[in-house]
Amino acid sequence: MDYKQIVQEKIDDLMPELVALSDEIWRNPEYNFQEHKACAAFSSLLKKLGFEVETGVGGLETAVRATYSSNKEGPHIGFLGEYDAVPGMGHSCGHNLMAAMAVGSGAAIRSIIDEMGGTVTVFGTPAEEGGGGKVIMLENGAFDALDVAMILHPANETVVNDISYSKTDVLVDFYGVKSHAATWPEEGVSALTPILELFNLINAMRLEIADRGKILGVITKGGEEPIFIPDHCQAKFTVRSFNGDYKWKLFNSLIKTCESLAEITGTRFEYRVEGPSYEDIRNNPILEELLQRNFDSLGELVMPRRKELGIGCTDMGNVTHKVPGFQSYIQVVPELRGHTPEFEDAVGGPYGQRAINIGAKSMAMTAVDVLMDKNTREKIMRSFNDMKAHFGWEG
Repeated sequence: MDYKQIVQEKIDDLMPELVALSDEIWRNPEYNFQEHKACAAFSSLLKKLGFEVETGVGGLETAVRATYSSNKEGPHIGFLGEYDAVPGMGHSCGHNLMAAMAVGSGAAIRSIIDEMGGTVTVFGTPAEEGGGGKVIMLENGAFDALDVAMILHPANETVVNDISYSKTDVLVDFYGVKSHAATWPEEGVSALTPILELFNLINAMRLEIADRGKILGVITKGGEEPIFIPDHCQAKFTVRSFNGDYKWKLFNSLIKTCESLAEITGTRFEYRVEGPSYEDIRNNPILEELLQRNFDSLGELVMPRRKELGIGCTDMGNVTHKVPGFQSYIQVVPELRGHTPEFEDAVGGPYGQRAINIGAKSMAMTAVDVLMDKNTREKIMRSFNDMKAHFGWEG
């Protein structure tokens, strides 16, 4: 039986409902952990399609896990969808399409898995835009049962491989003594001095850091009035690298520098990490090969992953450290960058609908490859274990 043809036809049949889901999410942008309408629409369609649906998964109110088991031996396939919007920019990242693609892929596999064996789960994952929804879900065991995890992200090119930063965000606070700067400056201890020196030192480090990482920051509190020596100043930094170990080296260096500056300037230093840390993504190369072949068979032009496309962070990176998986990309409009008003318009129209169709089919066809061949599954796991050993991952 040609299971790949069956899943393609199933997705074609479902397109009106997948487009309706995407449109509902697109029309009602909701932000980190507040995706109530999206969660409801996502869950409702999956229930209609025959899944056992749970909400509030992994400790998050707007997270969804929809599962269908054949009750036969076989792998557990996970399709992950996102549905949070970009603060202030609506669905300019196209997460509405990701939700629809995940549902389409899952429903297509649901239609054949009784014959093939195994289990399929579709996840709704909140708060990718900085909130780290998948990180929280991962820590709470939401993905523990999976053998494979797949997600496709809208972009201006179709790309199988991915690169992303490991990143940790941190707020640093310095506390001094307030005084009148014009009349009694000697009575004050400026909290701004260590902040300014910190930025000077970071700028001086750029040469030795080179392309291995980044420390990017802004001053969020620089004092109240120029006539007063400020007693509290604050800066926010994001520390990033393609290598998680080097990211933490930079982070620790930043904190030690702050501690030294506090000692030198007679101020008090505190810091707090903001939000979950995102790990660098490590796509499974065997799954990438399967996805590439399926894109090819669908007539999709696949491009190499280039830095010029832009490099960000994703909480899917954390998932790929624990489960063999991938985040890859599906083209919406050539040369049209995400996080722009133009991209937001495109993902709500015919270009976005095409991406749903091709994206859902490519993931479902890749899942068929995994379900059909035990040798393929063994190669995926060997490759994953080799990667963990190479990077020193645990778990």
